[in-house]
Amino acid sequence: MTHRVLVVEDDIDIQGYCKTVLEAAGFSVDACGTAAKARSLFNANRSDLVVLDIGLPDGNGLDLMREWHAYPGPKVPVIFLTARGDLKTRLECFQQGGQDYLPKPFASEELLARVKVHLQVKKSHEELVKRNYELELVARARQDMADMIVHDLKTPLTAIKGTLELIHSRGLISQESYSCLVENAGTAADFMLLMLNDILDLAQTRQTGLKAELVTLDPAALLRKIETLFSGRLRLTGSSLVLRVAPGVASIRADQNLLYRILANLVANAQKASSGASVIEVDCAFAGTAARFTVSDRGRGVPDADKKNIFEKFATSGRKDAALETGTGIGLSFCRAAAAAHKGSIWVEDRPGGGSRFIVDLPQSA
Repeated sequence: MTHRVLVVEDDIDIQGYCKTVLEAAGFSVDACGTAAKARSLFNANRSDLVVLDIGLPDGNGLDLMREWHAYPGPKVPVIFLTARGDLKTRLECFQQGGQDYLPKPFASEELLARVKVHLQVKKSHEELVKRNYELELVARARQDMADMIVHDLKTPLTAIKGTLELIHSRGLISQESYSCLVENAGTAADFMLLMLNDILDLAQTRQTGLKAELVTLDPAALLRKIETLFSGRLRLTGSSLVLRVAPGVASIRADQNLLYRILANLVANAQKASSGASVIEVDCAFAGTAARFTVSDRGRGVPDADKKNIFEKFATSGRKDAALETGTGIGLSFCRAAAAAHKGSIWVEDRPGGGSRFIVDLPQSA
C-alpha cells in the first residue's frame, strides 16, 4: 500500500525538496504552500501523514493541525517544520498534538526516517484499535449469549419451584421425611433463582446501571423472610440464625428486592465461611443517617489482602482451605452493586473473637 503524504510549505525550494525525496522513496505526495490549498488537498485525499510548516501566507500550521485532529477517526500524524533553535515553537507543537518536528535545514535521510517511523506507529496503533474492537465484539457476544441462557433458565426453574410449592401446600406427599425433601428442593430452587437474578442484574449494571426502587419497609419483617429462606439449610447444618433489630428502627427506606438479596447473599456467604454448626447474626440499626445491616459469622475470617478484592466479580478468598472457595464470586459483587444503587456502601472487617462482619450502610433520605 502506497502512503499519501501532504507537504505544506510556502518556501518553493523546501517544498520541492520534500516532494522529490518522498516520491523517490515510493510515497504519493501532495504539495502546496497555503492553508487554503492544504485544506482542499487534505479533504480530497485524506493524507496518511502531513509535513507542515507553521508560518503560512494565509494561516497558521497549528490551526490547521487542530482542525484536522477534530475530525472523527484516527488522528493523522503531523511533522512540523521549524526554524533551528526555536525551542518555544517546538514545545508548542508538541503541546498542541504534533508528533514530531524537523528543524530547517534538514537532511533527506532524516526526513525519510521520521516519516517512516510515524507511519509505522500510526499503522501499529490502528491495528491495535481494530484488534481491541474485535475482542470487545467477541466478549460482548459471549456475554450476550450467557445472559440469554441465564434468562432462559429462569422459566423452567420458576415452573419447578411452582410445582414444588403446589405439592407442599396441598399435602400431596404425606410422609414427613419425603415432605422435607420437597421443602429442601424448593429452597434450592429459591437460591438458584437468586443466583440467576444476581447474574442478570450484574449484566444490567454494566450496561445501564442498577436502579433502586425505594419504598418504606419493615426491617423485622424482611429479616423474618430471610429466616424462612434459610430454615432448611440451618436444620441440615445444625446452625442458628440470630436476628436483631435495634429499638426505634420501625421502618427504613430501601429497595425491598435488592436488600433481600443482599442479605440472602451475605447469610449464604456466612454459612459457607463457617464449618459445622455455627451461629450467624444479622443486626439492623441506625448508624448516623444510614440504616446499617451487619452479618457476622464465626468462620475463618477474610485475610486483610482480600478485604477489598473479595467484592470483585469472580473473586474469592485467597486461602486455599477457606470455605469461601465454594462460592461463585458473583454474590458479593452483586451486593456491592446493589449497595451502590442505594448510594450506600459495603465492606468487611474482622469480628472480635474470630470470623467476619459484613456491613452494609444504606443512606436514609431526610
